[in-house]
Amino acid sequence: MTLHTGLKFKTSTQINVIEDWLDANCKGEWDVDIEAISTALRQKSIAVYFENEDDRDAFKAAYKSFT
Repeated sequence: MTLHTGLKFKTSTQINVIEDWLDANCKGEWDVDIEAISTALRQKSIAVYFENEDDRDAFKAAYKSFT
C-alpha cells in the first residue's frame, strides 16, 4: 500500500469519529497518525494519508466538521 497524499490539521474530534468517516467514504486505503496531543487532551494534531486524491478531496470537503 502506497499512500500518496495527505492532510495535516488540528481537531478536538475523537479519532474514532474520523476513522468511521474514512471507512464509510474512502474507496482506497488510508491511515491516520496522531502527531501531537495537548496536555488537556482536548486538541490533537493529526495527519490523514490517502491512497488516492479523490478520497483526499472528499475528506477535505467534509473535514470542517472535524475541526
